[in-house]
Amino acid sequence: MSGAGHFSEEKPSNARTWVRQIHRWLSIAFTVTVVVTSVALAQEQPVVWVSYVPLLPLALLLLTGLYLFVLPYVTQWRNGRRSVVAPE
Repeated sequence: MSGAGHFSEEKPSNARTWVRQIHRWLSIAFTVTVVVTSVALAQEQPVVWVSYVPLLPLALLLLTGLYLFVLPYVTQWRNGRRSVVAPE
C-alpha cells in the first residue's frame, strides 16, 4: 500500500488545488447534512429549521463549483490571448 500515505503527504501547490480539495470536502459535508436532515425531519415532532442546515454547504458548493467550471475557459482564454503575435 504505497499509495495510501501519498494523499496525506500531498500539499496543495496553488489556489486551484486548494479550491478543488475544499469542493470535495464540502460535497461530503453536504451529503452528511442531507442525511441528518432527513433523519431529523422523519421524527414525530420534526424541527423545521433543520431543513435549512444543508443550504450553507450547498451555497459554498455552488461557488466553488462555478469557479472550477469556469477555470478551464479562463485559462484557455488567457493562453490564447498571450500567444497572439502582432503581424510584422
